[in-house]
Amino acid sequence: MIGTLLSNRYRIEAKLGEGGMGVVYKAHDTLLDRPVAIKALSPTVFSDQGLKRLLREAQSAAKLAHPGIVAIHDVLEDGDARHIVMEFVEGQTLRERIPVGWREAAGLMAQVFEAMEFAHTRGIVHRDLKPENIIVTPEGRARVMDFGLARSEGRSRLTQTGMVVGTALYMAPEQALQGKAEPRSDL
Repeated sequence: MIGTLLSNRYRIEAKLGEGGMGVVYKAHDTLLDRPVAIKALSPTVFSDQGLKRLLREAQSAAKLAHPGIVAIHDVLEDGDARHIVMEFVEGQTLRERIPVGWREAAGLMAQVFEAMEFAHTRGIVHRDLKPENIIVTPEGRARVMDFGLARSEGRSRLTQTGMVVGTALYMAPEQALQGKAEPRSDL
């Protein structure tokens, strides 16, 4: 994939990471001459449901213009492949930074809570907030990413009522036991 030009615009430069829904690459937007991150849907979830979830992530996150949330720029269809093009944020995930001192942790969490409050007031629940989904810039700014399991109020559900989604170790009790996620579940 490295060196590939997607949609005659985005040149893939390096693999950044991999998660349950796909692989994230650093790329260069040749039209706007800027770095971007591109999330490619994993072939293992390449189904109608996976495609709907990828689009839902993009739609949910694109509504959230906030300094604590990674911005979405575009959604690509390249043959049978689907990709989300997002802001490239230099830094490390919170998981990569652990352990951190309590003062730094408190400061980072205050920033995450501010970003999540912004999302919640717009009817979006993340449902998978964890250290791997928070990137910390070299300046110490926390940014929330990966809205792949997000639920938006007033939109049709992609999961069944009562279905448990998210990372078990980070779920709120009501989410793990009843599949019920609400804004408080993110905190």
